[in-house]
Amino acid sequence: MSTEPDYNFNEPATTESSSMSLSLPFSLIAAALAVFMAAQTHNSFFTRRNLIEGKEQLIQGKQQLVELQNGRKKLEEDSQKLQKQLQDLVLDLMLLAKTDQDAQAIVTKFNIQNNPTPGAPGGESPAPAPAPAP
Repeated sequence: MSTEPDYNFNEPATTESSSMSLSLPFSLIAAALAVFMAAQTHNSFFTRRNLIEGKEQLIQGKQQLVELQNGRKKLEEDSQKLQKQLQDLVLDLMLLAKTDQDAQAIVTKFNIQNNPTPGAPGGESPAPAPAPAP
């Protein structure tokens, strides 16, 4: 057995130990950077998928809006037809009220008045509606 220790503080550090001491922090930084980049990539794919789904929902919403607008136009046309028929019926009732007592009673009871239409010249009432075809 020798009396000399296995280590010596006076010797310079070997290149193996210095390279090991420098590679460990760099490898840890590289690993952290890789994890960060993987998380960012995952988030970008998640965001992309959400944007695609949002775009699809917008397209469906636009289609539903167009369908609702078309349905509303049809209802508007129907209500205009119904209003025209009601106006014609009231006009016929008022014309009939000039000669018929029952019609006069209805006009009086419900206070039906002839308001001239804005487009009618001189406030004349329009001609009565034609009789509906059977």
